[in-house]
Amino acid sequence: MEDGRLRVLGRADDVINTGGEKVVAAVVAEAVAAHPAVSDAVVVGRPDPEWGQRVTAVVVAADPPSLAEIRAFVKERLPAYAAPAELVVVPGIPLLANGKPDLEALRHGHDREPQG
Repeated sequence: MEDGRLRVLGRADDVINTGGEKVVAAVVAEAVAAHPAVSDAVVVGRPDPEWGQRVTAVVVAADPPSLAEIRAFVKERLPAYAAPAELVVVPGIPLLANGKPDLEALRHGHDREPQG
């Protein structure tokens, strides 16, 4: 809160709770998408037995970076706990009929195998 104004960073369902830390998926997706090798990115929380949820970056990239590269890139911009713990490379982000990313499909792993 700055100057008495509340700033809303994302929707409540866009928040990933990982190890007790709150991570706004859209903010992480913006950081991941800024990587020069990434042409599109979505970030979701996937169930994790130890952390509650793990931050998962789903990216479109012709020559995909490694998970370590993405983590280091994000850590330069955001707190370390926001860096993705999983990287999934897909040929295209699955979309809903309205053209928005199908976050439910991505949360439940209806995509390709994790990379990294």
